[in-house]
Amino acid sequence: MSHPHLSGNRWCPRALAAVLASATLLVGAANAAQAHNILVATSPANGSTTKVVPTAVTLTFNEPALALGTEIIVTGPAGPAQTGAVVLLNSTVSEHLQPGSPAGHYKVVWRVTSADGHPVSGTFSFTATSASPGQHPTATTATNFPDSAPASGPGQSLALWWVLAVGMIVILLLAVFIKTRKPATTPQNERDPES
Repeated sequence: MSHPHLSGNRWCPRALAAVLASATLLVGAANAAQAHNILVATSPANGSTTKVVPTAVTLTFNEPALALGTEIIVTGPAGPAQTGAVVLLNSTVSEHLQPGSPAGHYKVVWRVTSADGHPVSGTFSFTATSASPGQHPTATTATNFPDSAPASGPGQSLALWWVLAVGMIVILLLAVFIKTRKPATTPQNERDPES
C-alpha cells in the first residue's frame, strides 16, 4: 500500500514547482500591468507666482497617457478658465486657458488615464499677478489630440496580452497536474481485495 503513495509523491514536487513558477510569472506580469503614470512636473509649478496668466497649463508624466478619460479643469477668479480639449503630446498633457483670464489664484484639478488603463489624479495651484493677453490659443489642440492618443495604445495592449498569456499557462499547468495525479489514486481501489 505504500507504493501508490510513493508514486503520487514523485509528482508533487514537480507540480508544485510548476505552479510556483507560473505564479511568479503571473505576479510579475500583474506588477507590470499595474504601473501607473507618475507626475514629474507641472507648468506653472505648484504654488508658484507668474507675471501673467499662462496660455496653457502643462503636466509632465514619466510615460505617455491615454486620451480616454484624461481631463484638466482650471478654475480661476472668474470661474472655469480652460478652453478646448486636452492636448496629449509624448509624456505631456496640456490644457489651454481662455484669453483675457483675470489675475488671481488658479486651481488645477487633473485626471489622467495611465497606459495600463487605471486613472490617476491630483491638484495643484498657482497665482498670476496680471491678466493674460486677449490672444486666441493656437489651433494645435484639434490636431495634437487625436495624433497622440494612439501612441499609448500599444502599452495597454501589451500588458493585456501578458496577463492573458500567463493566465493560459497557469490553467494548462493545473490541468496537467490534475491529470497526472488521477492514476496515483486508482491502484488503491484495485488493491481492496487484498485486505
